[in-house]
Amino acid sequence: MNNNDFFGQQSPFGENPFGQGPFHGHNRPPKGSWKEQLRRFRERKKNKPIEPKQKTKTSRIILTAVLFVLQLMVQFYVSLPAINIQSAGFWTFVGENLIILIALTTVLCRGSFASNLRRVCGAVVGIGVVAFFALALLSSPILQSHRYASLMQDSIEQKEIEEYTPTIDNVPLLDKDSAARLANRALGNLVDEVSQFELYDTYQVTVAGAPVRVQPLDYVGFVKWFMNRSTGIPAYITVDMKTQNTKIVRLEEGKGIKYSQHAYFNDNLLRHVRFNYPCDMLGDPHFELDESGNPYWVYPVLEHKIMLFSGTDVKGVITVDPVTGECARYELGEIPDWIDNVYSPEIIMQQYDWYGSYQNGWLNSVVGQKGVVQTTAGYNYIPKGNDLYIYTGVTSVVSDESNIGFIFTNLRTRETEFYEIAGAEEFSAMESAEGVVQHLNYDATFPILLMIEGQPTYTVALKDNAGLVKQYGMVNMAQYQIVATGSTIKDCQANYRKLLESNGAEVTQSATEEMTGVIDDVRTAVISGTTYYYIRLQGGDVYYVLSAADNEQAVLLNTGDTVTLNVETADEGKELQKAGLKGATAAEAAQPDPEEEISAEPDETAAEELPEA
Repeated sequence: MNNNDFFGQQSPFGENPFGQGPFHGHNRPPKGSWKEQLRRFRERKKNKPIEPKQKTKTSRIILTAVLFVLQLMVQFYVSLPAINIQSAGFWTFVGENLIILIALTTVLCRGSFASNLRRVCGAVVGIGVVAFFALALLSSPILQSHRYASLMQDSIEQKEIEEYTPTIDNVPLLDKDSAARLANRALGNLVDEVSQFELYDTYQVTVAGAPVRVQPLDYVGFVKWFMNRSTGIPAYITVDMKTQNTKIVRLEEGKGIKYSQHAYFNDNLLRHVRFNYPCDMLGDPHFELDESGNPYWVYPVLEHKIMLFSGTDVKGVITVDPVTGECARYELGEIPDWIDNVYSPEIIMQQYDWYGSYQNGWLNSVVGQKGVVQTTAGYNYIPKGNDLYIYTGVTSVVSDESNIGFIFTNLRTRETEFYEIAGAEEFSAMESAEGVVQHLNYDATFPILLMIEGQPTYTVALKDNAGLVKQYGMVNMAQYQIVATGSTIKDCQANYRKLLESNGAEVTQSATEEMTGVIDDVRTAVISGTTYYYIRLQGGDVYYVLSAADNEQAVLLNTGDTVTLNVETADEGKELQKAGLKGATAAEAAQPDPEEEISAEPDETAAEELPEA
């Protein structure tokens, strides 16, 4: 019996129950060979009616162009890129706008014009991405190590430690955070303006040879700017980093600061500079004072020395009068002496790291590492004359707790002095100072390296949990177990000297000049528990300062006594000069009346000799 008989009707599968059933409707044509299929495809395409090409209306093209230009202007006004092929921000700006143009033509335009424009924009973006990575490879230290090393090489001069001059007399005794706290307290004295302005940042400068932090005020949001934009910002604050004196400097009526970093629209500092110098790449601005105390914003002008995007260097500065908005541009070699911050500490340290790493080639920096050095992870400011310098240590890449020397760099000229001297790394010195006062939980600031008592010495401020300076510490660079602290810098120095002497270290006396004269005036003051005597000699207007702790015989001095002082020459020209008492002779007793009868023998006890200091 077959399948048909079993089901009583013809099986839909035919005689083979596992085969393909009959195709209903019409028979499927055979596929044929690939040549036959290709022939049929060509015939269909040949006989297909041609559709008319779509064209974009002129109105849509104009609309696309207007929208693109408007958003381009708005985007430039907001992002403010430098129109410079060396600026990565400029190429990012170009790429973003090409993508926006593709999106606009996709939405608003049709036909070959739109499709061709999109292809071109897409190709440019793709080529730009490939070119960026190619330039990154070509400008890498692997291929350009000698150019990285040469950026700073000619500015470095090696010197002996005996030539290092910074001492305790004119260096900052506060750090940035402490200065900011003092400025914030002073801001409270601006009763009418305190709610309108606030302090954002502080800048280190040198004013008449003294280390000063300048802190400009700025607006508190859009509403406060809108309310005060006609009169401007009325003042700025200065903090003397040595004496801690804080001063609010008020500007003349009607001459407030108009251009600031947190102002809006065309009063914004960066926007004002960008519109005047659209092609210059700008570094971070600094707030500085000229010789007359007038405020200025100073922008470093940057360039790249290696290919397009590598080897950052400075080629000049732009100054902005924040009151009038007047701008001036100076090339290197033309920069006024009152400008301190031309090179940022970050650029200086980066360039020195390139020099230290690649002076013997890139391969040596990775494999052999012979002579490879780098700066430590911190720095501090030191004034010298009217210029501002930074100090930072130099350590070997294979050592993490000791320095092989340090650099001392002028931030205006980039002139760098390298001193080769082995000693403790700064953070080890900070830990040593904190260890002496660990029961008080004080934190040490990043140290300054000074010559104290003839010894290279790290000097730190020790702060409490509130950020206030409570003590000072001195750590010997070569023997960082020699650590002294004191509530004042003078007390700390006195304790440090005693420790050096007890440890057999060579102590150099300060340079002094002997001076003898008759006391014309004596005054006293108690500072931090120590009594100081201020002595003026006849015929002079300088007061010589004697510490009772170091000159016990000073308590016996009176007007008319003859004294011999050892005056420190480092203070020459100052109204107050430190001195030591070498010897003194009391004033002669009152002479008898010549009409009275006197004895034949003179009274040899009329002049009493005081003990030597």
